[in-house]
Amino acid sequence: MALDCPLDRAVYTPLDADDDWSAPDGVANSWEITHPRKDGTSSDRPWVIRLTENRQKLTAVFGIADPPGFSATHVFMLVPPGSPESGKDGNKDGKKRKGFDATTEPSALLYYFGDDLKRVDPPGEGMPKAPPLLQLPGLSKSFWNWKRDGRRFVPPDGLWKLTGCRD
Repeated sequence: MALDCPLDRAVYTPLDADDDWSAPDGVANSWEITHPRKDGTSSDRPWVIRLTENRQKLTAVFGIADPPGFSATHVFMLVPPGSPESGKDGNKDGKKRKGFDATTEPSALLYYFGDDLKRVDPPGEGMPKAPPLLQLPGLSKSFWNWKRDGRRFVPPDGLWKLTGCRD
């Protein structure tokens, strides 16, 4: 049974943490996804995706886009891992960094699923209830090919499960 939690307080962890391409042999990284609120942007979603690897204290922040004519939501990196702007609240102003090229930065599709594994789409109005599962297919490969950080930050592919609700 899924937790009853608003999306901006939800904590997701990977179901298959063994699929972590950036962990050295015998080491388990500690990944989580959160959805902090963002202010002052024209996006139809009042939150961002914050992807954190707690063992190394690295975080990347992603914007969310639902381009017209496409059947899926996309995430695109706003702040790379290890940047000073990737702090607790992510990129609060929603502005892109100078010299930032979203076409070469890691990105992926974003899918949310219910307990029955049917796709759901949290509404952009207000703060919706957190779906039990999410997936960012291809994000691992996108980070692996990026090579910018020596491959210290390559999140696991697969499903992420709602495992907590922060105050």
